Amino acid sequence: MVRSILVPTDFSANAMKAALYAASVAQKSGAMVYLLHVIEPVTDNIRQPYPLHDRLLEEISNNRIKEMKTFQSDMAVACPGIKTETEIANGMTITSILDFAEGQQIDLVIMGTKGATGLKEIFMGSVAAGTIGRTKIPVLAVPDEYVFEVPDGILFATNRFEQNKDLLNKIVEMATLFSASIHVAVFVDTDTAEATDYIYNTRQLNHYLDFLNKAYPCVAFKAELLEGSEFEETIEKYDKKNEVDIIAMITYPKSFWERLMKKSVTKKMAFHSKIPVLAIPAK
Repeated sequence: MVRSILVPTDFSANAMKAALYAASVAQKSGAMVYLLHVIEPVTDNIRQPYPLHDRLLEEISNNRIKEMKTFQSDMAVACPGIKTETEIANGMTITSILDFAEGQQIDLVIMGTKGATGLKEIFMGSVAAGTIGRTKIPVLAVPDEYVFEVPDGILFATNRFEQNKDLLNKIVEMATLFSASIHVAVFVDTDTAEATDYIYNTRQLNHYLDFLNKAYPCVAFKAELLEGSEFEETIEKYDKKNEVDIIAMITYPKSFWERLMKKSVTKKMAFHSKIPVLAIPAK
C-alpha cells in the first residue's frame, strides 16, 4: 500500500508538476505527501569569517522556509484535502533524499526530471536519475514537458519475466488505484535478434501472461512483443500508438564494469521519456 509519498522540490514548475501528480495518487490511496527541499553547501566556510558564513546560511534557510510554505500553500489550493508535511534538509541532494526516504519509511518517491541528450546528459546529470540509481524505494520520474492525465494504461517493459510479487505489486497497485490496464512488453533488438529469439520471447511472454492473469485476476493485462533497433524509440512509438501513461521498469544492481560500459536503460528512459517512468529497484 502507498501510505507515504516523498516529493523532493526545488520550488520549480516541474517540481509542482510532480507534487500535483503525487496529490492525484494520494487522493486515491489516502497517503501522506512529504515535501522535501535540500539546501546544498554553497560557500567554503574556510575562506569566510564564521559570523558572515552563519548569517548567510540563516538567510538562505529563512528564504527557503518561506518558499516551502508558498509551495505547500499553492499545492493545497490546487488539491484541497491532501495531507502534507514539509522538511528542509542540509546536505547533498540525492543523499538527503535517500536518508529522508529511509528514515520516514517512504513507499514512493515522485519527482520531476528534465531531459538531456549527448554530453549535456553526462555533465548536467539528474537528481531523478541519480536517485533511481541508488534508492531501494520505487521512484516515479515525471518529465518536465508532461501534461497530467489520469493513467489508464501502464507499459511494463521487461525481459526477465519477473514473478516476484514484492516487485510486481508496486506496478499492480498503481494500476489498481487508477483502474488502469497493464501492457507487458518485451523488446527485441532487430539488429541482433535471430529467429530463435523471437520464438523464445513469444513463448515466454505467453507463459508470463498466463501467470499474471492468475496472480492478479482483477487487473487487465495484454502482452506485446516490441521490435526495433533502439529501445527508447520503440517505446516512444508504442506510447504514441497506444497512449500509455506510465512506463514501469524493474532495475537491477550492476557490477562496476557494467556501470562503466553501459548506462542504465531505466536512467536513460528517465532522461528521454515524455511520460512518467516508474523505476522499481530489485535490490
